[in-house]
Amino acid sequence: MGEDFKWVNVDKREYIEPFAFNYGARFHQCMSRENEVRNALHSLLSDEWKGNRILWIGDSCSVEESYPNDLIRVLYEQTVEFGHPEDVFDLICETYQDVSGLFKEAEECVREYIGAYIADVRAGIDVPNEFGIDINHPFRGLFQRETEEYRYTINYTKGIYYELEETAVVARVHNAAFSTERYYYEVEEDPLSLLLGYGEKAKPGEWLGDAIGVSNQRPEGFFRIPRIYLKYYPYYHNSCTLSRRMVRRMPKSKESIAVYPAEKGKTPKNTLSGDVPPA
Repeated sequence: MGEDFKWVNVDKREYIEPFAFNYGARFHQCMSRENEVRNALHSLLSDEWKGNRILWIGDSCSVEESYPNDLIRVLYEQTVEFGHPEDVFDLICETYQDVSGLFKEAEECVREYIGAYIADVRAGIDVPNEFGIDINHPFRGLFQRETEEYRYTINYTKGIYYELEETAVVARVHNAAFSTERYYYEVEEDPLSLLLGYGEKAKPGEWLGDAIGVSNQRPEGFFRIPRIYLKYYPYYHNSCTLSRRMVRRMPKSKESIAVYPAEKGKTPKNTLSGDVPPA
C-alpha cells in the first residue's frame, strides 16, 4: 500500500483531507495548479491559517523526539500527551479537526462521511468526531465558502516567496538515454507539498516548521525565488531545491528543455532533450 497525505496545521490542530474533495492523496496528486485541495489550502492560508506552521504529512510516518526539526518535535510532544508516542497519524485523526467541510467543493463527500459517522454513533460505535459536528445539527456552518487561489506563496520565517508566473518550477528526471546526466524541464506544478512535506519516504521539506501564508499582494522587502528544482519528477515527488541565483526563465516548448548542472562560476547550458550532453 502507498502512503496518503493531508494538509495539517499543527498550531490550530486542524487539517484538510484530499479525499473530501474527491482527489487522490498520494504525495504528488495535489501538486497541480488547478485543484480544489490546493485552493482550499490557499483560502485558509490567506486568513485563519496565515502565519501558522503547516505540513503535508503522510499516514505511514512516525515522529521522533530526536528529530532535528522543531515542528516534528512539537508533534512528538503531542503524541506523548495523546498517550501514543510517535504515532502521529492516530493523533491527527482522533484529536485534530477536519475543516474540509468549510468549502462548497467538498460538500458531496463530506455529507457522505458525516452520514456514516452519525450512523456509527447511533449504532453505539465509538468513532472520532473528525469534523467536530453537533450530531443534532450536523451541517451547521459547513459548505459556506468557495476555495480561492492566491498569487504569492510566502515564507514569513525566511523572508522569501514564490509566484508561479515568475518563478520557474523545473523538474529533474533520470532519462534512460542520458543515464549519467541530470536533466531539467519546466512544469506547471506548485511545489508547496515538497517544501512542506514529511512522510515515510518523502524527504523533509526545506520550509518544514516555518510560518507560511499567501496573498495577492507582493510582499515588500521579501526575496523572490527565481527557480525551484523538483527531483525525480514525475515518478517520485520527494524533494526539491530552492535556487537563489537569478537566472532567466526557460522558454516554453513542446519538447522538454534540459539544463545541465552548472560548473562553479558558470551558467548552465540549455539543450533540447534529444541532444547529446557534453562529455
